[in-house]
Amino acid sequence: MSETGLRVSVLHGVLMILAGMVLAGFPLTFHIAEQVYGQPMPMPVGGDARGWMMAHLEGLMNGLLVIALAFATRIGGELKAGRERWLVPALLVAGWGNVAASILAPILGVRGMAFDSHAANNLVTGLFTVALVASFAAFYGVIAHLARRPQG
Repeated sequence: MSETGLRVSVLHGVLMILAGMVLAGFPLTFHIAEQVYGQPMPMPVGGDARGWMMAHLEGLMNGLLVIALAFATRIGGELKAGRERWLVPALLVAGWGNVAASILAPILGVRGMAFDSHAANNLVTGLFTVALVASFAAFYGVIAHLARRPQG
């Protein structure tokens, strides 16, 4: 992967981790403080501790995954420019789709695990689905790069 592609991927991976820490970490802390210590929430955040825990971890896991897959393309020679043109967007759509969906789910009070008659749930499910498809594309791109015969 080029320096620019790597820099963009790692930057977004770090921002995904930060989003999980801040956008989901504070609501998670509010819920835990209320449940364990009886501390009232400083502001209503909706959802439940389970949903916010998932969102908190999705930021961390997706950010690290994007960073790891981007760096994996540095193994085994130069990544083809044509592959990089779709791999970097696939990494970003996969990562941000999962992070956004997992943060929206507790805000909207849904799980987003299957399509149903609830519009908010379908929005979250749709985001997760798009992220899943992009994840498969990203994994394919990295695996194809690592599996090819070294040139020379």
